[in-house]
Amino acid sequence: MAGVVNGALRAWGLGTGRMMARRSGSTYYQTQRGNMVTILAADRARNWNVTPLSLSASLHTGRVTMGAGGVVNHRDTKDNNEALTFDFSRENMTKVNEILAKYPEGYKKSASIPLLDLAQRQNGGFLSIACMKKVAKILEVPYMQVYEVATFYTMFNRKPVGKHFVQVCTTTPCELCGSGEIVRAIKDYLGVEAGQVTEDGLFSVIEVECLGACVNAPMMQIGDSYYEDLTPESAVNILKQFRDGKTPKVGVQHDRRRVAEPEGGKTTLLEPIPDPSAPNLDVLLEAQKGQQS
Repeated sequence: MAGVVNGALRAWGLGTGRMMARRSGSTYYQTQRGNMVTILAADRARNWNVTPLSLSASLHTGRVTMGAGGVVNHRDTKDNNEALTFDFSRENMTKVNEILAKYPEGYKKSASIPLLDLAQRQNGGFLSIACMKKVAKILEVPYMQVYEVATFYTMFNRKPVGKHFVQVCTTTPCELCGSGEIVRAIKDYLGVEAGQVTEDGLFSVIEVECLGACVNAPMMQIGDSYYEDLTPESAVNILKQFRDGKTPKVGVQHDRRRVAEPEGGKTTLLEPIPDPSAPNLDVLLEAQKGQQS
């Protein structure tokens, strides 16, 4: 097995490696060049041909990697390459310590998601290789374990996004209510396709799956805020306000309903909601007052 692995590593130009750990059907090797390489599905690995596509190499090699999700690419850019560094600000480092304090000794890696989220927010909305390495060092885990998290969850962006990151829901309820027209209106106004950033760096737009505001469909998320009950016109108007430096109204974008209530007003729970009650509540309250005195 070791001979087959090292043959594959040499084929990748990574030199030879030594096994570091086995976990969940995968075997981890540390190569001479310091790259962490994951051998997936070790039971199948015994029948390998020596080929680079048998491996799942770490993202920072800049090479094609293979895993259950198919091919993942990292290509160095001016915004995301090995020469760049990342450190949390003093304020965010305080938050890092507060997050880590929530987890028991020996379980720091459970903080991967909140730390990656914090890094992404500081880094302008996306996770660079340097961000992920910094999180891995803080958590004292191999880079690969952080790469796995960052490339699995769609909340993490692996390339730069606009200052205002527009996510339009196009799942069934929103689609039935016209989200397709909203996507087209936004792309026409911004002059970009899904996944692209405007030339001024202010906007980027993507289509996403359900954001959990189906009763207010169609809707979109910009930053951390929801904009609901949209029309193509109201969606574009929100973007115009952002472009003008204004703060658009969050939530429902018309006056026909209040938050998630039906249009035209409530149809249930029309009577005043009574105060909480329980058998012998008065007796219990009096007893409690006596104990306090």
